Amino acid sequence: MREALDQGMRTFGWAEKNALAKQNGSKVRGLGVGIGYHGAGGRGYDGLVRIGPDGKLYIHSGVGNLGTYSYAGTCRAAAEALQVPWERCEILRGRTDNHLPHSSGQGGSNTIFTHTRTNWVAAQDAITKLKEIAAQDLGGAPEDYTIGDERVFASAEPGRGLTYAQAAARAIELGGKFSGEEYPDDINPITQRAVQGLAGSGLIGVAKDNIPGEGQPPGILVGFCEIELDKDTGKIEILDYTAIADCGTVVHPKNFENAMRGGAVWGVGLAAFERHVYDPQNGLPANTGLYQSKPPTYLDVNVETKMGAVNIPDPQNPTGGRGIGEPTQGAAAAALASAISDALDGHVFNTAPTTTDMIINHLAGNDYSTKYLKTNTF
Repeated sequence: MREALDQGMRTFGWAEKNALAKQNGSKVRGLGVGIGYHGAGGRGYDGLVRIGPDGKLYIHSGVGNLGTYSYAGTCRAAAEALQVPWERCEILRGRTDNHLPHSSGQGGSNTIFTHTRTNWVAAQDAITKLKEIAAQDLGGAPEDYTIGDERVFASAEPGRGLTYAQAAARAIELGGKFSGEEYPDDINPITQRAVQGLAGSGLIGVAKDNIPGEGQPPGILVGFCEIELDKDTGKIEILDYTAIADCGTVVHPKNFENAMRGGAVWGVGLAAFERHVYDPQNGLPANTGLYQSKPPTYLDVNVETKMGAVNIPDPQNPTGGRGIGEPTQGAAAAALASAISDALDGHVFNTAPTTTDMIINHLAGNDYSTKYLKTNTF
């Protein structure tokens, strides 16, 4: 996190902005910084891959598609481990008849860490079997072989080897663990049924994620916000927002950018827009329409988010990645709340969202109160 703070201060220009004049007529500038955290990964799930007689790599993934491309980003771990070009890979997902392994739920920033690991261990199992088949057919020991260019070959004699397609055909002939008739005892029953459905169709790589690790992998993000607050109207304009993530290796750069931007907009909603008012006497909502508790859009947050990552690989993940979903929201909300407080000479409302009427009441010296109504704060 220290690296994220340092990088964020430089990117945001904290020292330069802090040296500028604060007041300009009725408008006052405020600077804020916030930190978002969420647990970012799980362990103990299963990975399942298959090399077909056509030489293609089939990656069976239980990861859903929330629009974040996680199903694809996590599958790249298997492709990279087996050194198969992405265009030679096929992802099977979304339906149980695609023979999917036991997977985590897709939420809580956990998918990248959890399922790059599962796909990695499944690919490692496939690599082990490729080497064993090559040793059986071509002589020597499995450790005498390596992989590359969709082949398994002797390290000392690269011309002696098998293509992945040839090895997959041999796996079908050999049967047993090579083609899925046998499988590890520690995989989940869901994965066992998936392997049974694939038995005899190619070289099967299947394994439970038993990679050692300690504690909860952290997803951390630091946000920096500059606002202009109009004391006459209570309106807030966001002038600048910068976010720097400590999420290990960035696995999918485009999705990373989308998550950083979208999460920032959600965070602004938490801090300044989405007020849920209700009557505690009967539990009825006082908001009469969505507009009175409006989730913000890009038009409401008309600022380009500057973003980056420290890109320090996570030591407990062979691919180095961790999740960064929820922290994007928390950091933006905290940074905006801090900037509002800075503009109001340190006043803290201790509730969210902070709306224009709250600001006007504070500046007028009035106690902010909803009287008989209550606010469902975040």
